[in-house]
Amino acid sequence: MAQQDKGEILPTFSEYAKIDKTLTMKDVSQEDVTMDEPTLFHDQLLATKFFVPSPSHPLIPRPHLTTLLNHGLRHKLTLISAPAGFGKTTLLSTWVQSLPLGNPHVAWISLDEGDNEPVLFWIYVLTALDTLQPGLCTPLLAYLRTQQASTPPLRPVLQALINTLASSTAQFLLVLDDYHVITEPEIHHSLTYLVEHLPPQLHLILVTRADPPLPLSLLRARGEMLEVRTHQLRCTPEEVRAFFLEVMGMQLPEKLIQEVSTRTEGWLVGLQLLGLSLQGQTDPTNLLEEVSGSQHYILDYLMEEVLRRLPSPVQTFLVRTSILERLSAPLCDAVLEQTDSRKMLEFLDRANVFVVPLDGQRRWYRYHALFAEALRARLEQTEGEVVSALHLRASRWYAEQGYLTEAARHAISAGDWERAADLIEQEYIFIWGKSEHAMVRRWLEKLPVEIVRSRPRLCLAYAKTLFMVAPYTTMERWLQDAERALRATVAVRTNETADTEALQSSGRSERDNLLGEIAAYSAIITSYHLGEGPATLAFCQQALAHLSEQNLLERAEVAYAQSLAYHSYGDIVASIQSTREAAALAQAAGNISSTILYLCRMAYSLLVRGKLHEVVQVTEHAALLGTTSVGLPHAMVCWAYIYHAHVLREWNRLGEALELAIQAVRLCEQTETIVSLYLGYTELMRVYLARGEMEAARAAFHQAEKALEKTYSLYRRDVYVIVEWVQFWLASGALDRAVFWVQELAQQASIASPLRRERQDVARARILLAQKKPTEALSLLEPLQVIAEQQERLSHVIEMKVLQALAYQMLDQEQEALSVLSQAVRLAEPEGYIRRFVDEGASMAALLSRLREQERKQGPTSYLDTVLAAFAPSPHNDKAETRLTRGSNHRYEPISPLLEPLSERELEVLRLMEQGASNQEIAEALVLALSTVKSHVGTILSKLGVSNRTQAVKRARTVGLLPDQP
Repeated sequence: MAQQDKGEILPTFSEYAKIDKTLTMKDVSQEDVTMDEPTLFHDQLLATKFFVPSPSHPLIPRPHLTTLLNHGLRHKLTLISAPAGFGKTTLLSTWVQSLPLGNPHVAWISLDEGDNEPVLFWIYVLTALDTLQPGLCTPLLAYLRTQQASTPPLRPVLQALINTLASSTAQFLLVLDDYHVITEPEIHHSLTYLVEHLPPQLHLILVTRADPPLPLSLLRARGEMLEVRTHQLRCTPEEVRAFFLEVMGMQLPEKLIQEVSTRTEGWLVGLQLLGLSLQGQTDPTNLLEEVSGSQHYILDYLMEEVLRRLPSPVQTFLVRTSILERLSAPLCDAVLEQTDSRKMLEFLDRANVFVVPLDGQRRWYRYHALFAEALRARLEQTEGEVVSALHLRASRWYAEQGYLTEAARHAISAGDWERAADLIEQEYIFIWGKSEHAMVRRWLEKLPVEIVRSRPRLCLAYAKTLFMVAPYTTMERWLQDAERALRATVAVRTNETADTEALQSSGRSERDNLLGEIAAYSAIITSYHLGEGPATLAFCQQALAHLSEQNLLERAEVAYAQSLAYHSYGDIVASIQSTREAAALAQAAGNISSTILYLCRMAYSLLVRGKLHEVVQVTEHAALLGTTSVGLPHAMVCWAYIYHAHVLREWNRLGEALELAIQAVRLCEQTETIVSLYLGYTELMRVYLARGEMEAARAAFHQAEKALEKTYSLYRRDVYVIVEWVQFWLASGALDRAVFWVQELAQQASIASPLRRERQDVARARILLAQKKPTEALSLLEPLQVIAEQQERLSHVIEMKVLQALAYQMLDQEQEALSVLSQAVRLAEPEGYIRRFVDEGASMAALLSRLREQERKQGPTSYLDTVLAAFAPSPHNDKAETRLTRGSNHRYEPISPLLEPLSERELEVLRLMEQGASNQEIAEALVLALSTVKSHVGTILSKLGVSNRTQAVKRARTVGLLPDQP
C-alpha cells in the first residue's frame, strides 16, 4: 500500500455495481437534455459522459474534413489520432450534430482514467447504445450487473451484442472520445474482438492522442479503416484567417496570417490562445516574436498571457477548480466556499476560455484537457498548500449528494485517509455483495497500511480480496490483524462512558457479527487451502456463536466451510448435507453467485458418492440458474460445466463431454476463475485420453499444472486431481515422473486430511500396478476400501475394486479377480459407469469378458454388453458436433473442439502450410510481412496444441479444419 499522489484518479469503487436502471435521455445529439443535480450520476454512471460536447463559440467551416468523416462511414473504423489541441473533439462533435437525427443513431462516450475497468467500460458502451434504442442492450446490462466474479466473461457479451446489432434495422455510430486514457490490455483486447466482427449496422470512431494497440495495420491493409491524422487537422492559412475573423472577431493582415500559421503550425489551441492574448494589443508583432519553438513552450507562454489578462477572481476560480473533472455551480461553490460560481461559469463560457459545456442547459462543464493540465500545474506551483483543502471540500459535497465513490476519490487525493477509510467502509458491504474484489483491493492499497490495519472491517475486506492472489499465510495475517483491531476498538469503546445502553447493545451486536465473519472466512481459507478439518470446524463453531440469525450469507459461508471440512475427512454424506444447507441459505439471502457455487459443490460431493444422475440434475439446475435469457453464463457456472462433463465422459458420451469441458475452460479463463481452471483442464485431459488424443491430452495437462501453480496448494492437488494426473503420467509413458512424485511424498510433513492420504495411496497403488507389484498394491487398497464403503463413497469404492481386480489378475488369481470385479459391476450398473472400466484398457476388457461368460449363465448381461462395446475401437469424428438439448431453455451451440478457434487469416496460413509453403512464400501469397507470418504460425501451433507444422496439419485434419487426405 502506497501513499496516494495528489491529483491521481482512483478507479471507481462501485460505478458498475449500482446500475439498476438504464439512463433515460433522448438522443445524445439533442440540445434539450436537462440535468438536475440529483441526476448528475445515474447509479454512479456519469450522465455527462454520454453527451456530445456543445461548442461554446462559432466554428469555422472545414468542409474537406466533414467530407472525409462522411466517407469514413463506409469503413468499420474511423481513427482520429493527433496530439492534444488539434480540435479532434470539436471537429467530431460538429460533424455529429450535422448528421440527420437518428440516421445513424449516435452514441457518444467521453472516456476518463476511471474507465480502465473492463466491465465498467462495456457497461458505458452498452448503456450508450441502449439509450438510443431502449431494450437493445438491456439483457446484456442486466447480465453484467449481476456478475459477481472478479472478471465476468466479456467475449459472450460481445458476441451477443454483435448478434443483436446484426439483427437490427437501425444504424449506429459509436464514438469513444479520449481513448488514449485507456491503458487496460483487456479493454484493448475486447475492443479488437468487436472491431474484427463489427456488423454493418455499427460504425466505430476512436478519438485519441496516440494510436491504440489495435490491429491497425491489418485494418488498413483490408481497407476497413479511415484515418484522420495531425497533418489533416492542421489549420490552413485560409482557416486561420477565418478563425480570427469569425471566432475571435479580429481582422489580421495577410502577412500576419501567414506568420501565425507558420509559428503555430496550424495548431488550433495555439490559435485560440494567441487570439485571446492578442485581444487589446495595439501591435501584435511583439507578441508573435515570443511565440516560437515547441507546442509545449507555446502553450506555457500563451497560457500565462491569457491568465494574466483575466481578472484576479477569474484566475483564482480557474486554478482552484482545476481539481474537478467536471464542474457545476453548486460543486464549485462548495469547493471555493463562495456563491457566485454560476455567473463565473457563464462568463467563462461567453469569453471562450476553454470551457466545454456538457449538457444543453449549460449546467455542467469541463475544461479543455490541455487547459486543465496547465491549470493544475499552476495550482501546484503557486498554491500547493490549498490543494488538500480543495479536494476535501469536493469530497464533502459529493458525500452530501450521496456519491460516495467520488467522495472517496477526492478524500484520497486530499490525503485524508481516515475520511477515505470511512467512505470505503460505508460502500464496502454493497460492493462486496457484487464481489468487486479487484476494485476493493486497489482502493485499499491506496491507503496507508496503518490505516487499514487499524480497522477490522477493512482488514477482513483486504484478506478476502487476496483469495486469488496471495498465499494462505498472507490472508491469515490480515485476519489476525482484523481480530487485533477489533479488540482494540472494543477496548476504546469500553472506556467511553457516554454511550447509551442502546448504542452499547448495537455496538456489541455489530462487533459480534464481525467476529463471526472473521471466523467464517478463517474457516474457508483453512479448509480450502490446507484441508485441516478440526481447525476448520473449530472456526465454524466460533463463527456460529457470534453471527446473528439474520446474517444468512455468512451462515451459508460457514455451512460451505463445514462441507469442505467433512470432505477432508471423507465424510461425504455430511458434506452433501452441509452444501444443501449452504445453498438454501444463500438462495434465501438472494445471492445467486454463492447459490450456484454451493450447488456445484454439492454436485461434486454427489460425484464422489457415485450418484451420477443426481449430479446431472444439480448441475443443470445450477447452469439454468446462472444463465441469462440471452444465453450468457454466470462465472460460477464453470463448475457446473466441469462436473456435468465428468458425468458425460463417464457415460462415454465423449463428444458432448469434450464440448462441455472446453466450454468450462473457456468460461474459467474469461472470468479468471483460477480456482476451477485446473479442474477444468484436468477434466479436458481425461476426455482427450478417452478419445485417444495423447497430444491434446498432454497440452491440457500442462495447462492444468500451470493453472494450479497460480494458487498452489498441495492439499488441493492431492485430494482432487493427483489420481487423474498419475493416470495421465502412466498412459503417456512417464512412469519416472510418477515415481518421482512418490519420492516427493516421503519428504512431506504428516497429512491432516484422511481423504488426501487415501487419494495419495490410490495413486500409489496405480503406480505399483504399473511396476508389476500387485501384492503391495493390494495391501494399500484393501483397508482403504473398507473406510470408503463405511463413508458411502461409492465412486471411490468402485475404483478401488477395479484396481483390486487388476491386481488379482496379475497374481493369476482369476476367481478373486472376478469376484471383486463382479462387486464393482453391481455397484456401477445403476448409475451407468462405463469409463471407470474402459480406461483400464485391455486387461480389464479380458476380465469383463470372462465375467460376462459367467453372468450369462444366470441371464442377460445388457450392462456388461454395453461396457464391453465401449472397448471396441471405432473411428470417431472429432469435427464440431451439436450438443443435445439439456433442458427446455438450456441449449448449446456447435463449437470447435479447439480451446480457441483459428481466425480467418490463421486458416488461410494453415491451408498454405498444408501445401508445404515456407514462411516467405506465405508472406508473398498473402501480402504480409514475414514477421507477421511467423507470428501467425506460432499462434496456430499454440491453438492446435502441437509443436511443429507436420503435427499442426495432422491435428487440423483430425478436428475438421482441413479435409482428410484422399
